[in-house]
Amino acid sequence: MTTVFNKNTWIKALLGAFIFLSFSCEEKDELVVISTPYGDMTAVLYDDTPIHKENFLKLTKSGQYDSVLFHRVIENFMIQTGDVSTGVAEEAVDYTLDAEFLPEKYIHVKGALAAARTGDAVNPQKKSSGSQFYIVQGESYDDEGLATRAERRYSLKINGLFTRMYRSDRYPELREKVEYHRMKSEEDSTYDFNAAYQQLILNSIGLIEEEFGDQTDPGYPDWAKKIYATTGGVPHLDAEYTVFGKVVEGLEVIDKIAAVQTNQRDKPLEDIRMTVKVVEVPKSQVTKKYGIEYPEKK
Repeated sequence: MTTVFNKNTWIKALLGAFIFLSFSCEEKDELVVISTPYGDMTAVLYDDTPIHKENFLKLTKSGQYDSVLFHRVIENFMIQTGDVSTGVAEEAVDYTLDAEFLPEKYIHVKGALAAARTGDAVNPQKKSSGSQFYIVQGESYDDEGLATRAERRYSLKINGLFTRMYRSDRYPELREKVEYHRMKSEEDSTYDFNAAYQQLILNSIGLIEEEFGDQTDPGYPDWAKKIYATTGGVPHLDAEYTVFGKVVEGLEVIDKIAAVQTNQRDKPLEDIRMTVKVVEVPKSQVTKKYGIEYPEKK
């Protein structure tokens, strides 16, 4: 029997083949789906934080994130995970990642994926953990609240720089002053060491800026203020921790995990484990659906 195709049938077939080829040839992105007992979160990892993106995908594809715990949860702040020693790997990674700060583009808005790290005193380059990351919940802030957050960011930075200096052999006078106040607090239980320590830092700002340059906090640009006033986030961490991705589906899962009961160390009383998988999606669809703009290739 001979099958006869009319003109419209051929056109539809050719059009279908063209659409298939277009999608199959289009450049794709690798999104990640973080599955938890409270639901799934789909996240985009940013192309212009390539060190963190490549590392996250490597850990995901090798299965090292499977069964890993959310080990630190603070409501209205963030949910932290990625310690691969708590999962199937049973051993932590032994490397760090160079910081990739892009605060002019990526801020700690709700849903942001950012790399955990150790403090400035022992990590002046602000290098990221090789595996641990957190997902921002945060809260909304008006102009007054953002001013307070800027002060908080300034205080954290100055404290870290001061600690580096007094631990250095170059500034024995600072170490002597810190130890003096520590001894006073040991001799007198009413002596407020923390207040004395903070005052010592304030008195040392000139010395800190002589060593590290101007530390004036730049505040927040207008576009970031609008986001923090509506969507919310954790503004005082901007330019201090690398933001390398964003949850684009499943924001409600963050709220559910953030609301669980925790102990005094902020660890959930009941284990919350995750699995992570990679899904390929055409970049044009990611832009259309989630508004993610990809950097132009040079």
